[in-house]
Amino acid sequence: MNKYEPNRKKTKEDFLKDLENTFNIEGYSKKIRPMTLEGSVVRLSDIIAYIGRDIEDAIIVGSIKREDIPEEISKVLGNTNAQIVNTLIMDVIENSINMPFLKFSDEKFEALIKLRDWNYEKIYSSKEAMKNLDVLEKAFYDLYDYYLEKLNNRKYIEITEEMSYSDKLLYKFINSKSEEYKNKTDIRRIVIDYISGQTDKFFLNECEKNLKYSKIC
Repeated sequence: MNKYEPNRKKTKEDFLKDLENTFNIEGYSKKIRPMTLEGSVVRLSDIIAYIGRDIEDAIIVGSIKREDIPEEISKVLGNTNAQIVNTLIMDVIENSINMPFLKFSDEKFEALIKLRDWNYEKIYSSKEAMKNLDVLEKAFYDLYDYYLEKLNNRKYIEITEEMSYSDKLLYKFINSKSEEYKNKTDIRRIVIDYISGQTDKFFLNECEKNLKYSKIC
């Protein structure tokens, strides 16, 4: 639906229930309406950020060529990440000024949906995208076990100069959290939260440095 309007009536209890459901119901996060207009901006920003970036990555690894992008899409949004991002940002600004919601023009929204569907077919489900899936899955489990063993159920860790850069970042992540989070959150959940916030590049570097993985991607 081409309208991102916050649910301003959502209570703290509603928010916490939504949070719980994201861990227990598959696909639930896609149904959540933000509580604020700022939250709607975040949801849209995520879409705008990845839709064109994934095309550039796919071109680099050889999954697609730039000229493969259907003309009905490229003539509306562009065919580079920079063009797509700029087009979508300018469009949502022009169509959301003085409105209590965010909205694309119908033309840009239709092209965006077509591009998303095309990406799923040509990029996310391609042989190139799937070829390292088993290795990456094992890497996630191995890095999880590595962090879990390193923490050894400790939630309060003093950072010293002798620590590796990787360790400092892990411990800074934990120490930056609230006392309630550290006291009530299982250490396994903390490790999962830490990994989930890593960029692809950082995750791969952690695997290569700490687990002695050869270059994965």
